[in-house]
This record gives sequence, C-alpha cells and structure tokens, in this order.
Amino acid sequence: MKKRLTIVLFSIIMLGSTVILHAAPNYTFTNLSPYSSFATANAINNQGQIAGYQSVQVPIPGVPGSTSSTFTATLWDGITGSGKFLTTPDFNLGSVANSLNESGQVVGFTSDLFGKTTATLWHNGETKSLPPMDAFYGNPQSINNSGEIVGITGDDASRLITYWNNNLIPTLQGNSGGNYSINDSGQIAGTFEGNTGNFAAGILTNGVLTEIGTLGGSFDIPLDINNQGAVVGYSATSTFNTRAFIYDGDTMAALRLIPGIGGQTFANAVNELGQVVGSSIAAGGTFQHATLWNGYQVFDLNDFLDASSKEAGWVLTDALDINNNGWIVGVAENTTTGDQHAFLLSSDNPIPSIPEPHTYFMLLAGLCLFGMIMRKN
Repeated sequence: MKKRLTIVLFSIIMLGSTVILHAAPNYTFTNLSPYSSFATANAINNQGQIAGYQSVQVPIPGVPGSTSSTFTATLWDGITGSGKFLTTPDFNLGSVANSLNESGQVVGFTSDLFGKTTATLWHNGETKSLPPMDAFYGNPQSINNSGEIVGITGDDASRLITYWNNNLIPTLQGNSGGNYSINDSGQIAGTFEGNTGNFAAGILTNGVLTEIGTLGGSFDIPLDINNQGAVVGYSATSTFNTRAFIYDGDTMAALRLIPGIGGQTFANAVNELGQVVGSSIAAGGTFQHATLWNGYQVFDLNDFLDASSKEAGWVLTDALDINNNGWIVGVAENTTTGDQHAFLLSSDNPIPSIPEPHTYFMLLAGLCLFGMIMRKN
C-alpha cells in the first residue's frame, strides 16, 4: 500500500508542478534615457528592440547658434540598454516612434516647424514618408509582422483611419475616433463610426465591424489586439469609473484592481500569452503605478524594483508594452529629479503566464484519484 501511495503522490506532484512550482520572479530595471529629461518607451518586440522617443536639444534651421527642445524617435537595444536616434528628413523638427514589428520596422511620425506631422517608416537606417503626402496630420500607430500599418491621417477638420498595405499603399477606413492596433491577421481594433454616426469600439475584420460593447458606461477605448483576437483597453463603467478591460472574442471583462488601491485602471497592451500591462491610479489620484495583469493575478510592477532603484527615487508609472518573453517597457518617474524616463524591465525569470484550464483539470483529476485510493485503504 505504501508503494502505491508513493506512486500516486508522485503523480499528483508531477501533474501539479506546472501550477504551483515556480521560482520567485525577478526583474532588472534599466533606465533607457539617462541623458534625457523626458522619454517614453512605447513598444518592444521579441528580439528586445524598443521603440519610443526622448527629448533632445536640436538646432533651429536658419537661426545659427540657437537650439530648441524637441522629441526624437529612438530605437533602443534592450540587451545592451543602448539607443540610437532614428533619422528624420531635412528641416523636420521632431519625431516620435509608436510601434515596431519583429523585423525591426518602426512606425511613427516626424514634425516640422509649421506643426505638420508626416507618417513615417524607419527600417535598416532608411526613413520613408508614407502617403498621402498632402495630409497635414499623419500618425501611424501600429505595424504587424507583414508590414501592414494602421493609423490616422487628415487635417484639423477631418481625421481618417488609414490602413497601409505592405506596399505602403494607403486605404481610408472612415472617420477616426481614437487609437488603432493591427494584428498579424490584419484585424484592426479601435473606435469606429457606425451607421448612425455614433462611434463604437470594435474589431474590423476584412471590412466587417464587430462591436465589443462596454463595461456598462458610455465609452471604451481599445488600445491593442493580439493574434488570438484578444483586445485590451479601458472602458467607462455604469458607476462612472474607468477600468481596464480584456475582450476575448466573446465577452468583455474588467481586469482586477490592485488590492487596497481602488481608483481607475488602464490597459495598454497584451502579448500572445494573454498577459496585459497598463497602469493603476489610486483613489483620489494620489499616485499612478505600472501594472501587470496575468489571468486572475494583478501586480504592481514597482514591487519588483530592487531596493537601490527605489532608494534612487524610481517609480514605474505606466507600462506600455510587453513582449512574449515577459519583458516590459513604459514610463518611469524619478521623484528626486522630477524627470520622466523610458524604462525596461527585463528578466530571465519573469512572471509565468497562467496555465491553460486543462492543466487545472489534470491536477483536479489527480487529487480526486488520490482521494479515492485513500478511502479504499
């Protein structure tokens, strides 16, 4: 009997090991913009490349010896922590990088002295301006691994959802109502104008719009879609709060609040494992902390900062993207200097994604088997 009991116990341990046996996760904090007073890391791919922007001093064209503070699109290497400025066309004053894919293609915009922003693609040291060239406002917001891009173009009177195919040919998709993201299947998540003229959050698939609903309030803002069609963003509730949500293709659910914080939550990105990052604002707006949602779990990412980083005044305020390796980028504030910096949390042992439901069923079956054997003996 003891031998059989030992075998059963070993089987249960093996079944449950994927659920309960994990080394404590740990992360390394990297300040990506040590020489800038204002910077943001917007996106990270699975190679560890990071796209964003940082403030710099640039010469003013035609005014010798003078400079102006502006933003410059930046591509960082998450392995080394080093960054390089992405080139801009002549006479452009600033630039911002919004998104990148696994090939290292980066999209964003450049701006000139007159306020015109030009949709831009950077890749392998080359800078391309995206049509339509007569648009006064161009802002590509997302690029997938096929090189398809979605964003906004237009002018102050009319801004239109714009889709660029992988030949960079644009197609207008209607009036813009916010931000847009595209996955590898070409599905676009965002806010779209309906037949009645009202805007609704949804997923556009081959020209067909699927509305995703709200959390009971009057609006929601989708910000990212993964290749499984999961959409994340934030939505108003019936009690006029703002909550981060995830839409799984059938239903929308509010993501958990950090215990003891309450307030409002915002989801910015979701990886292929279903892990979501964003921010939580405490009730009363006393602070904003970068947040990770992992299935039913919720984490304040500041809990993973080492003691020296906390003592140096670092607070992670907003997580803007997460790759499939669990590396996270976003915005950190240094309370000592008051500056905003781009950050990376990298790890060889990140928080593991919540196992699929069948893993729990296997564990439950093992426990039931153990109970039956114990009763018989």
